[in-house]
Amino acid sequence: MWIFCIQKGEKLSNFKGSKSWRLILLFSVFALVVVACGGDTAEEEVVEEEATETTAAPATTAAPAEEAAPSGPDGVYKMAIFSDPQTQNYWNYLDTETDVWTQYVMSGQAVSLFSISYPNYQLTTGVAAELVELAVNNGDGTYTYTVPMVEGFEWSNGDPITANDMVWTFNTVNDLGLLSNWETYYRKAVGTDESAEDYVAGIASLVAVDDYTVEITLNFDAGLSAWQYRIAQAPFLNETYWSQFATSREDLLAASGADAPVASAFVYDKVEQGAFYTWNYDPNTMWFGGDTTIYKSGTVVEWDNGVAPAISQSFGDTSGDSFTYTSGPYVGTVEFTLYGDQDAAYLAFQNGEVDFVLNPLGVKRNLFDQLSRVPGVDTTANLGNGMRYMAFNTRIFPGSNKAFRQAVACMSDKEFVLNNVLQGVAVNMDGQMPEALTAWVAPVTGVLADCAGLTAAERFDKSVEILQAGGWTASDWGLAPQASDERATAPTDLKGPNGETPPSDMLLYAPGAGYDPLRSTMSLFIADWMQQLGFDVTARPTGFSIIVDKVFTPENCEDWYFYMLGWGLSAFPDHPEAFFASYNDTCEGGYNTPGFNNAEFDALVGEFNKAKTVAEAIAISQQMEAILFEEMPYLVLFNVPTLEVFRSNVEFPFTDVLDGLTGTGGGYPTLVKVSS
Repeated sequence: MWIFCIQKGEKLSNFKGSKSWRLILLFSVFALVVVACGGDTAEEEVVEEEATETTAAPATTAAPAEEAAPSGPDGVYKMAIFSDPQTQNYWNYLDTETDVWTQYVMSGQAVSLFSISYPNYQLTTGVAAELVELAVNNGDGTYTYTVPMVEGFEWSNGDPITANDMVWTFNTVNDLGLLSNWETYYRKAVGTDESAEDYVAGIASLVAVDDYTVEITLNFDAGLSAWQYRIAQAPFLNETYWSQFATSREDLLAASGADAPVASAFVYDKVEQGAFYTWNYDPNTMWFGGDTTIYKSGTVVEWDNGVAPAISQSFGDTSGDSFTYTSGPYVGTVEFTLYGDQDAAYLAFQNGEVDFVLNPLGVKRNLFDQLSRVPGVDTTANLGNGMRYMAFNTRIFPGSNKAFRQAVACMSDKEFVLNNVLQGVAVNMDGQMPEALTAWVAPVTGVLADCAGLTAAERFDKSVEILQAGGWTASDWGLAPQASDERATAPTDLKGPNGETPPSDMLLYAPGAGYDPLRSTMSLFIADWMQQLGFDVTARPTGFSIIVDKVFTPENCEDWYFYMLGWGLSAFPDHPEAFFASYNDTCEGGYNTPGFNNAEFDALVGEFNKAKTVAEAIAISQQMEAILFEEMPYLVLFNVPTLEVFRSNVEFPFTDVLDGLTGTGGGYPTLVKVSS
């Protein structure tokens, strides 16, 4: 995770008040995903809240604070969570347990070559000595990046962090057949001829030239998405500790992880599944101290605490207004306490039991307004970097039929639900890109454009037309609603183009009202609209982790029809590749839960992965989006502003950041200051 802290002062005040700062932050940020989310605000490449990054690899270069006394800082930072993390094992987290709750309490067990600074989303180094962004063309269809690493970084057990750790991680991932994020980061190359049927774009070799130089050879000419924002941010772990467990995939994922070495100032103290988790400051850590200066489009890191390697690096455009913060940690203990649901967590917050609630959904609007009037409570509001969506299982009927997916999308009047039922607390979202990424947002085309602005009766008639044009038949096509408060008369004896009868009692899984009232409400309406079209669909409120286990597990990939979750997106918007490229099918361990398989889309993914500039990537991304608007493997639903509250005795490094304090830093435990 990428964590920073700031020193408040006049420069910060002037900088944050700058209109141009806000515009550049919102217009220039890119987003990927890796962790799954689950609520009223952002979400996963890792799965819901549901996203981020693609899960994102942890940053290790820039952060940490004033040099601490040997015993470390005092004080406790108390955070509430309301869903149980699945593991303390980083391998398991990125393999099958990639939900956001696990991410929040996951200790710093991994490092990466490159990283990201917040709040400006600037590409920086992690443990690399420099940003190596150009490869050597070997002339045989392969391209090699030679990356020097900083000598002197250590894991908490005293082992040096070396190129050998990354090589061992790569080999372990491929030898043991690890899935999901691991497969995304460390996909092994097959062949060099892109036209060959068995060709797979990936890593041809990853070797240590010496202890502090890693050489990564790819069988394709990588662009921003594939190199800077993926492979160069691939997490790697301590070989010495983890090799004892790496005898099989099952053995590795079953290891506890609670005692694993970290590259962090905090180590696990107490782990009580179903109750609480605590981190304690490691008095022998080198991961503390350092100044970070944030510009609109650049970052400067100055780190010299007398223990860790001295770092002085500059990234991006470091001109114009800026602010500087000194990194922590400023507390000796971090507590994560599990509550039964959001209401219980925020009641504990209101009563002063916790300082901050980790919530990928953000605070509900009415509760946010209520808490903002409570003495001793501060608030912040940011745009969410994520999306909520409904997925169709395209592997099985009727989700395998495009006309069915299009008809459901047309019939679903999302704007009505958002504006008239949910009172405008969420923003309609049709495509894959959050509205803040203005340059990336593609024009809406296809069925969503054709059905925009139609009345309920018109939507019904149009949806029936789509089914008929797609070869569907019925003994009676029903009747559109005759008044705004009426339901349609459903078609009877519906059959698909090949005479198939749709299954009965199909379930639409969605988080329950106690977890996310927005998706819960939307699921009820969409299930009813499918019923009005003649399909036997029931909305089934289901626990977030249960949905994740059901739809992201390869062996269950054909055992569902529809579900609603969300994705939290991060540093570069290549998530359409993760969610829809055929080689990322969940049946094979990837994040393409619908099982979407489209040759034209896959070809564009290949071009996107080679794009060297943002402008080139945007143009290809919008072509990909046009296919998704036509094919509809997802019905994208909405995005929600991230509303957060915190106790006034808590001082964050910054509060203005796309996706909020939870989404970008998990509450920033390494950087926050807590006064009594």
